[in-house]
Amino acid sequence: MNKTQFTAILLAFLACLIWSGNFVIAQGVSDWISPMVIAFWRWFIALIFILPISCKHVRKDWPIIVRNWKYLAVMGIVGVGFYNTLIYYSGQYTSTHHMAIISSTAPIGTLLLAGIFGIERLSRYKIIGAACAFIGALVIVTNGDLIAIFSQKWNAGDIILIFSALIWAAWSVAITIKPKALSTWSFLATIITIGVLFLAPLYAWETYRGASTPFTVEAFSIFIYVGVMASVIAWFLWQHCVDTVGPVKTSLIYYSMPVFAGVLAIALLNEPIEQYHVVGFMLVCLGIIISNLRKMGFVKKTKLIKKDGPEAA
Repeated sequence: MNKTQFTAILLAFLACLIWSGNFVIAQGVSDWISPMVIAFWRWFIALIFILPISCKHVRKDWPIIVRNWKYLAVMGIVGVGFYNTLIYYSGQYTSTHHMAIISSTAPIGTLLLAGIFGIERLSRYKIIGAACAFIGALVIVTNGDLIAIFSQKWNAGDIILIFSALIWAAWSVAITIKPKALSTWSFLATIITIGVLFLAPLYAWETYRGASTPFTVEAFSIFIYVGVMASVIAWFLWQHCVDTVGPVKTSLIYYSMPVFAGVLAIALLNEPIEQYHVVGFMLVCLGIIISNLRKMGFVKKTKLIKKDGPEAA
């Protein structure tokens, strides 16, 4: 693993740390901010933040955007309009504990889809690494009692989360076929704009039906966090890792989310560090290391299957 790859992986971990706060927010504000309200303001603030920076890139890349408008529309509606909105809705029905468990299954979907569509070869190291990291995540969210997962009661929020995990997996694979000539700034500005346009009438309808937007310092602090940190900064960090080490290996870092959720609980809620925190963290790290064995030179390298992006059509 060279310095560039190692740095990219560290940045992806930072993205997961930022996103872990989004799960806490989704559950924590469910009783006073409606899902569509927080979803709309999240992406509206993200759009305001990114437009001044991305305008010149969008003008330059406009012909590419027009040629690939169908692909970008799907990425915007699904990734921006649906994925996080579903997470906020699930927070009304289920616990942060369940959110961490179910979201941890998303990288498995990424691994399978990337193999099916020939984005990356499914080596035994990736599969073993994914399984190891998944077990580590379960150790964290079940407080070291893996059997407890079978005694959990599942509800509508859990079903919503399963669907959102499938969306995340598909989106993570689809982003690898982003037009290579399209800058990251243009891509993000375009899909956020599409997502906001998709969410706006839904937000207006929910407001008409009685959902209110709390105009308080606390509420807008939350909107700014999810709009700038979780939507723009974390996404750039994550996308850099995807571009550097590939979607499958990057997706395995997503298993660190329950670890970071535990760290936040310790830091913010003064919860003690338990043995299962350490064991789960070590398993997650071990899984990521195993999945990168070929890159690290311990075993013979194999060529990845490359796939042309939509701009080649």
